[in-house]
Amino acid sequence: MTIIRRTAAVVCASIATSGLAAAPFDGRWTADPRACTDEGAFTSPVAVSSLSLAWPGVFCAIGTSYRVRDVWHISAQCWGEGMVSNVPIRLQMRGERLVLDWAKARPEELRRCP
Repeated sequence: MTIIRRTAAVVCASIATSGLAAAPFDGRWTADPRACTDEGAFTSPVAVSSLSLAWPGVFCAIGTSYRVRDVWHISAQCWGEGMVSNVPIRLQMRGERLVLDWAKARPEELRRCP
């Protein structure tokens, strides 16, 4: 198991077992709800906590961040595919959905995994 996967597993476990009140962004999110339970799904959920964002093969440690109403602006350092880079990330709550907007990718609307 790689360091990224181990770290992501620890992040996911800490999210699942935390007894503290979670921020609205905390949890596992996906565009395809089947990905929450189907390991063979095309997409994988992203695990969000106050310290990181993680997907299989990618881990982003939150460096600095600030929140304006329902939008969380993040500067993160991400590791994946043998590369390390600084990435601006924006998370926005839209009702029960989370919009993930990062780097130069198209914003994606995600649903919380049960």
